[in-house]
Amino acid sequence: MYPSKLRNKEWFIIGSFATGVSILFVMVTWNTKNARQTAPVHEIKPGELTPFEHLTEARKALADGYKPGEDQLKTSWGRVYDARIHLGAVQNDSPEYAEAQRLMDEVKQREAEMGRVSEVLTQICLKKRREEVAGKLEKYFMDKEMYVAVKLEGEEETILRLEYIFWSRPLVYRVVNGTGLLPALKNIGYLKVIFDATHDYSWTYDLEGGSGE
Repeated sequence: MYPSKLRNKEWFIIGSFATGVSILFVMVTWNTKNARQTAPVHEIKPGELTPFEHLTEARKALADGYKPGEDQLKTSWGRVYDARIHLGAVQNDSPEYAEAQRLMDEVKQREAEMGRVSEVLTQICLKKRREEVAGKLEKYFMDKEMYVAVKLEGEEETILRLEYIFWSRPLVYRVVNGTGLLPALKNIGYLKVIFDATHDYSWTYDLEGGSGE
């Protein structure tokens, strides 16, 4: 096969795979965002409950299913959102307001802890997706007779190294500027991509800073 035809073949393969990576990212993002959404609750009508009844319902919501543990990833937080709704309905001129604010502090503390756990779970999910993408990327190239060694580096596997002896500056340029590969990789947590020609030539792209060399 002539070099120009080889490069055209490589260009088509890389572009089509980049589309696949982008689709995978959309699926990951959708799953992550939906996992964070709070279950919908009915808004409470003004005057529907007394301040004392709101406090009672808020306590029930905070206690319902609440199971703290040393491992926060396994903690059940109770119906925090319901508690917030009830406490927010207590007016500042009612005798129950001070107690409502004390319970609201508990709500805010749990929400902060839930946010930290959500971030940890998100990073675990994204790391798994990065591993899946790397495996699929290597297999895809291999099926197309492009022997690209795909390696993950860094403690959180955020550096993607693509070793391929036929990388060249024009080919890397076309991959970087002519496909959605790098933005898709950035969106699932990759911080750096290295196109390594394995013979003292490589091109490194910092996905955080948007720079390349």
